Amino acid sequence: MSLFQKYVEVYSTLSMEKFFAAKNILANNNISYKDTSTNNQLRLSFNNMRGDNCTLSRDGTVKTNYSLSVKRNDEHKARNLLKSI
Repeated sequence: MSLFQKYVEVYSTLSMEKFFAAKNILANNNISYKDTSTNNQLRLSFNNMRGDNCTLSRDGTVKTNYSLSVKRNDEHKARNLLKSI
C-alpha cells in the first residue's frame, strides 16, 4: 500500500445541502473522503486587492463549487452510493 494514495473527485455540486448529503452518505458507509471544494468568494477577494470594486462578490452570483474526493480504490463504491443524490 502506498503512503500517498491518489484521491479522485467523485462528486461536485453548487448546492450546500447536496454536498452535506453526499458527505453523510460517504461517512455512513465508512468511505474516507477529502473536501476538495473551491471557495470562489475567497478567490474573488484576492482578485480585488486594491478594493476598488466593493460589490464584487456581494450580489450572490458567485457560487462555491462543493466537491468531494475519495481514494482511488473506493471510487466505484462511492460513485454508486452517490447516484441517489
